[in-house]
Parts: sequence; C-alpha cells; structure tokens
Amino acid sequence: MLTIVVNRKSGTARRMGRGALRLRLSEACAKAGIEDPVIRIVHPKRIDGVLREACAAGGEVWVGGGDGTLRTAATRLRESSGTLGVLPLGTMNLLARDLGIPLDLEEAVVALAHAPVEPIDVGLMNGELFLNKSALGLYPEMIIDRERRRRLFGYGKWPAMLRAMWRAIRRHRMMEAVLTVDGQERRITTPAMIVATSEYEFRTGRLFRRPSLRDGLLTVYISHERGWFGTLGQLLKMWLGTIGRDPEMEILRTPRLDIAFKRSRPVANDGEVEFVRGPVHYEVDPSGLKVRHPAAAHPAEAGDQAAEAVAETA
Repeated sequence: MLTIVVNRKSGTARRMGRGALRLRLSEACAKAGIEDPVIRIVHPKRIDGVLREACAAGGEVWVGGGDGTLRTAATRLRESSGTLGVLPLGTMNLLARDLGIPLDLEEAVVALAHAPVEPIDVGLMNGELFLNKSALGLYPEMIIDRERRRRLFGYGKWPAMLRAMWRAIRRHRMMEAVLTVDGQERRITTPAMIVATSEYEFRTGRLFRRPSLRDGLLTVYISHERGWFGTLGQLLKMWLGTIGRDPEMEILRTPRLDIAFKRSRPVANDGEVEFVRGPVHYEVDPSGLKVRHPAAAHPAEAGDQAAEAVAETA
C-alpha cells in the first residue's frame, strides 16, 4: 500500500489548503491507477512521527514538503530499505527537478506511478544524511538571518533571504579550517564551502542542478575570495554559469573528507541549520537510497521537461 505524507505548512500545501490538496491527490492517484492510497497531511511538529510510522514497514512513501521534510523521509526510508517518491510541493523542488519529476502535481503523480525504482547516492555528515548539499560559512549564516527576519519582522521568505544574503556578503566572515582529503591535510581560509552529493551543472537559470545522482563521489566547492566584492562576483558567476572557470573557486571530487575547525559552527544540511563542533566527517553512501526516478525511464525527455520548468520559474 502506498502512503503519501505531506507537510501542510510547505508552500504549495499551505496555499491549496488541506481539503483541496487531499482531493487533488486522491483524483490524481485514481487517474494514475493507484488504488486506496493512505494520504496524511500533517503539521510539521508531527511530520517525523508520521514518517517514522509510514516508513517502518519498508514500503513506499511519497512525500511532499521542503528540503527538511524530504531529508527526514529519506533518513527513515534508508533505515528501512523503503522507496521514496518526491512530490513537488516545496519551494525550490531541487530533488524533484533532478529526478525529472514534473512540477505540476497531477502530472507528477502519474509520472511517479509509472517511473522505475532506482538507487541514488546520498551524503553523510557525521553519519547524518543529506540529499543535496551540506554548507558551511556564508550559506548557513544567511539562513539564520533569514529566519530571524521572518520571525521578528514578518518578512516573506524571499525578501528575508535577499536582505540576509546582502548582510552576510558585506560582513564576509572568514572560516579557518583544516581539510583532509586522501590522507593529506592542508589549512584553508574561506568565506564559504559546499559539500554536494554530486557535481552541479552551472548554467544560466539552473542553479544547483545535478545531471548525475549516482557517481559515487562528493563534490566540494571552496571559495578562496578574500573580500566581499569578490564573493558577490562569484554569486553572479554562479548564476551566469561561469563559476567553474573562476580561479578563486576550488572544486574537489572525493568519496570522503574531514573538515576540522576550532569552535562550534553552523552547518546547513539541505537548508536545515545545526551547530556542530569539529571535526566533521563527510562521506558518500553510493546508491544509498531507493527513489522513484522518472528521468531514468526517459532521460532525454525528462531533461527537456525539467529545463522548461526551470525556465518558466526563473
């Protein structure tokens, strides 16, 4: 039996309302030939318990929500060897785009129903799973400031993020760390570092898209910019798709690495911030999670559809 779990506070779910969303999911499942799915639309405070229950049997769970909801579901399903289906009900829907899942809800349900089950890589930071990226430095600082502005001043998510981004870039705090790769240690000073579960395809309007989800390597992006103006330039180059040619951006490919630093620091795993003490150990779990993967059945078609979807929302 299929279980569908939706975070009712996610962007799309909140706009639709619980009743309308439940009806649309039921009708879409009937259209896709799925009989009697269990549909749970729940508050964020209950999401972990509901997902734990749904994933315990090791079956198939389709999940709608933001990165944090998907990360929680993936953690539970990896433990139970279950299968994840991703419904595009978050804000960015990065994993859904990578998997070639349509951003229209009804089309997504049909696509998932007919998609093959394939394994994808996941990243681990000190044993904790992340699906897309783990970030240190600039990005978690932005998230902390964004949420503060939303809580205190009532800003919307994107206005708060833009203000937080500008403040973090201008402050331009540097992080000193010891990086260990292949047994070799070296000291680095950086404003920002990202450890991704695969290599990003930087093209105009296609930020944080990954052509491959199963290559058995982490990709580490390390900025060596010393001033805020240069970091701002790197963000522009990222958007324009030319960051790979930036001499101040170092890119490493490795199955594992360690990062040591002196004091507790914020780390954003798939957008969820936690404070950790160094050292932190990163590794890839090759083919560690089973997912419904429409792009695996029709890679060229799925890629074209995803590109069109990104262009429409850019």
